[in-house]
Amino acid sequence: MNGLKQTFMNTVEYLSDAIAKIFTPSKDDFPATGEQPYKGDPASENSR
Repeated sequence: MNGLKQTFMNTVEYLSDAIAKIFTPSKDDFPATGEQPYKGDPASENSR
């Protein structure tokens, strides 16, 4: 019976760790990009 209890506790710990990992805020440190204007050449009207 003790082995079953330990297996259940391990399963609960595994699931709670997974849920905590999913719902914690990300720690990514990306720079703020803002608006990126297009600086390419416009398509010609004969480009078909």
